[in-house]
Amino acid sequence: MTSLDPLFNGPRGVPNLFQNGFTVHGSDDGDRKDPHNILIKDAATLEGTSRITSVAFDKTGTLTEGRPLVSAVYAAEGMDENEAIRRLAAAEQNSSHPLAVAILAEAAQRKLPQTAHVKDFQNVAGHGLQATIDGKNVLVGNASLFTDKKVAFAPIQKGIDQQLAAGQTMILLAVDGKAAAVVGVTDPIKPSAKRAVAELKKLGIKAAMVSGDNQAVAERVGREIGIDRVFAEVLPENKADFVKKLQSEGEFVAMVGDGVNDAPALAQADIGIAIGAGTDVAIEAAKIVLMKSDPLDIVNAILLSKATVRKMKQNLVWASVYNVLAIPVAAGAFYHSLGWSLRPEVSALLMSASSIIVAVNAVMLRRSERDLIK
Repeated sequence: MTSLDPLFNGPRGVPNLFQNGFTVHGSDDGDRKDPHNILIKDAATLEGTSRITSVAFDKTGTLTEGRPLVSAVYAAEGMDENEAIRRLAAAEQNSSHPLAVAILAEAAQRKLPQTAHVKDFQNVAGHGLQATIDGKNVLVGNASLFTDKKVAFAPIQKGIDQQLAAGQTMILLAVDGKAAAVVGVTDPIKPSAKRAVAELKKLGIKAAMVSGDNQAVAERVGREIGIDRVFAEVLPENKADFVKKLQSEGEFVAMVGDGVNDAPALAQADIGIAIGAGTDVAIEAAKIVLMKSDPLDIVNAILLSKATVRKMKQNLVWASVYNVLAIPVAAGAFYHSLGWSLRPEVSALLMSASSIIVAVNAVMLRRSERDLIK
C-alpha cells in the first residue's frame, strides 16, 4: 500500500507535519518491495504539486542515463587519435562532469599514459575549459568556446558535420589555437523517459527541455522522447531565465534537474524536482527528490498530489455540509417551527460519526496506489 512516512521517526502511515518531509513507498508485504521512493519535503509541496501545468527537464542525467560514452573520434591532419584523447583526458582528469568521465573512460580503455604536466587550468562556465598541457595551450569544450577564442573550425569541419548528422554531443579540442580533434559522445536515453512525457501529456501537462547541448543534439533527443519545446545551447546561469519565461506565460512550472548548474532553476521553479543520483546542491534546492532517478516518478508525484488534494476537498465538503445542516438542528433553531430537535447523546454520536467518515475517507488515500505507474 502507499504510505506517507515522516522522514525521521513517527508511526508509519501517520504524516507528521513537524518533521522534514515525507517519503512515498510502494506496495509491501511486511517488507518494502518495489518502493516508489519519492521524497516530498513539506506538506505545501505535496498540495502544490497538483497544480503543475508545465514540466521543464534538464537533459543530461535527467532524461538520459548521465553515463555518456565516446562513440567517435575525428582528428585533424597531424594529430593522432590517441594523442587527442590523451590531451583531453589530461585536461579533464579533475572533473566529475559526465562528459569528462566519458573521456577518462575512453583513455583508460585505450590504455593511454596519464603523465601529462597540467598547469594554468581555467574553467570557462558553460563553454569548457582551457589549460597548459606539456607546455601547449589547450582548449576543450563546445563550439561556443572556439568561437569566443577565434579558433577556426576548418581542420575538423568534416568531423563536426558527421557528429551533427548523427545527433551526437561533441567535445572539441584545440592545441595552440588550432582545431585538433572532435570527439562524439552518446548518452543513452532512460528507458522510462518517453513514457513519462507521454503520461504527462495525458494529464494535460506540457513538457519542455532546457539543455546546454547544441541545437541539433537537443532537438534529436526531444523528438525521440516526444518533447516539442526545446531550449538548446543554454548557459548554466541562464537556465532559471527559461523557467521564468514559462512562468511569464502563466504556467505553474516544475523544473527537473540533477546538477549544480540546475540549482538556480530548481529554486526558481514553482516546484523543484531533483534526481536522487544528482548533486547535493540540486537535492538541497529542490522540493521533491526522486530517489530512484526515474522520470516516471514525476508522474507518480503529481498523481499522488492530485489524489491528496481530492481527499482534502471531499472531507472539507462533507464537514461543511454536515455542520451547516446539523448545528442549527442541534441548537434548536427549528424546534418551535418544525419541532426538530436532537438529544445531546444523539448529537455526540453524529459528531463522532462525522469524524469517523472523514478519517476513513482520508485513509482510503492508500487506494491511490492503484493509479500510480509501476
